[in-house]
Amino acid sequence: MKKILPLEHSYAPPTEKYIDGRKNPLLVMAHGYGADQYDLFSLTAELPQEFHVVSFRAPLELPFGGAAWYSLGFDDKKKFTNVPEALFAREKLANSIAEAVKQYDADPSNVWLLGFSQGAILSYGIMSKYPHLVRYFMPLSGYIEPNLIQPIERVEDYKGIKAFATHGTVDPVIPIEWGRGVKDFMRERGVDFQYNEYYMGHGISPDGFSLMKKWVQERLEELKGKEH
Repeated sequence: MKKILPLEHSYAPPTEKYIDGRKNPLLVMAHGYGADQYDLFSLTAELPQEFHVVSFRAPLELPFGGAAWYSLGFDDKKKFTNVPEALFAREKLANSIAEAVKQYDADPSNVWLLGFSQGAILSYGIMSKYPHLVRYFMPLSGYIEPNLIQPIERVEDYKGIKAFATHGTVDPVIPIEWGRGVKDFMRERGVDFQYNEYYMGHGISPDGFSLMKKWVQERLEELKGKEH
């Protein structure tokens, strides 16, 4: 049964048990501009079945359909972020993740966040401000929005975080030069990450998704080995 959370969402329960005596992990999905909670949720069947899967709908309804985490404006043909809306969205998403852990009885130390585009941008904001909220990040086609990033207080807080990031080399929405900036952001925090580029536009590469699935399965197996 779907529960009440701060953000509207789709939910799929785990169909496989996790290791004995441990709660199942939680996989959170955050879609991109103009999409909805069903967009990334369609990938659920392709991912390991141990997860509680929660796919959130962004809070801003768009007039042409779909939703956004924050508005985009235009200034000399360059996109810019509505910072107050983006900060609100970061907090709303972080709060919703914490609530989902409790309400679906997931393991709070085994939370995963898959974000695309705006969802990926918010993921980096959450990683910077709430390093103990999510353990594994999969930010796809995102970049570092400085207004969403909390300064580093203690590098030790980021110990144990792992990330898998991808970007298209011909992305017309978020230039590849912006995408590459995520590497420095994660290095500064000591995050264990993989970053991969693909010859594609603004989307999810089939090859990248296959590699991400492998990365997820390997991380789950690592955890199982440590927790036995």
